[in-house]
Amino acid sequence: METEDSLAGSSANTVPDIRTLLGVDVIDSARTAPHLLPQVPSVLATLLSAGMDAVAVSRQDAVDAQYTGDGWLYAFPSGLLGRVVDLGRTLDGIVAEHNKWNKLELRLRLAVEVGPLPGTQGFHPANISRSRLLEAPAFKALARRCIAARPDGSMSTAMIMSDAVHRTVFAGDYTKVARATDFAALAVTNKEFTTHAWVAVPGFDARTLAGMIAEDDAAASAPVEESKATDVGTVTNTINGGGNHGVQAHTINGGVRFGSPRR
Repeated sequence: METEDSLAGSSANTVPDIRTLLGVDVIDSARTAPHLLPQVPSVLATLLSAGMDAVAVSRQDAVDAQYTGDGWLYAFPSGLLGRVVDLGRTLDGIVAEHNKWNKLELRLRLAVEVGPLPGTQGFHPANISRSRLLEAPAFKALARRCIAARPDGSMSTAMIMSDAVHRTVFAGDYTKVARATDFAALAVTNKEFTTHAWVAVPGFDARTLAGMIAEDDAAASAPVEESKATDVGTVTNTINGGGNHGVQAHTINGGVRFGSPRR
């Protein structure tokens, strides 16, 4: 028979509600011109609201929303997972249109994760995973490569999602505009966090993204070449006077003699 104490302690074994976790970050916000920085929060909020309206997600649906200074962290009910994934694709056109007509241009990284999230704020595994995905060096590098590949400024958004999100939304018909074929696989390592994720950048097909990722991986694993300073070369020594018995050399074969030449 369960006692009152055992019933009270049973809540520790209760799995929290599964949530759809969205992270949004402005790419290279620190490079924004100082006189434009005050506009970032309001412009970002406007763009996100337009994107959410387009995919039938309301800010009122969020069970948690936190402004980070150059982005937002949201937690939505799990049933909105497909719509939140669609948000990444939908936002791209909205952000591109804004950038076309305004001096303040924004480009966004988005991360989507799904997992149990307690009602209290804290360092919970699901939101830590979302943060590690959003800030993953490999994801940031890919976004910057895509920006560089579009000198006309047409790259607007990049999205990363966990494998759990990818399997869930694309195993069924849970998205309207996002497609599984848009996403390329990306191995993520960020601090202690290592996982298999998926990335999409509108305007770049999955094959192109996979090629960029492979090139970055190859560059990261390539051996470091010796600089000219460490190359084997010839050292020439000129010694003036009889008191200097020092010599610089890389490799010496045979004997070394100091003194006047033999007559």
